[in-house]
Amino acid sequence: MPYLLVRESYMNGCCMVDGLPLNEFRILGEKCSAHPDTRDEKNRRVEFPTTPITILNCLEQMGYRVITSGSFVTGQTNFEKYCQKEFIWTLHRPSTEIECL
Repeated sequence: MPYLLVRESYMNGCCMVDGLPLNEFRILGEKCSAHPDTRDEKNRRVEFPTTPITILNCLEQMGYRVITSGSFVTGQTNFEKYCQKEFIWTLHRPSTEIECL
């Protein structure tokens, strides 16, 4: 029963997916029509230069459903700017099999 995190960074405009099984990296890239900018197979993390709406829609086609969402903001510098500002979605798929390829 896989869980995923999808992070949208307000600072650099990228969308990162954490926890995706290795065999689904390529499938997600093909569905989104985007090649990942960064790929970390050890930590099961992939970063796409596309909007989170595109990523979320493609993950829904793969059987994942959003179960929680919220913003994440950390620290302020001396110039009152946030160090990190993200919106995070948690997704879940009840089975280990992809519903629709």
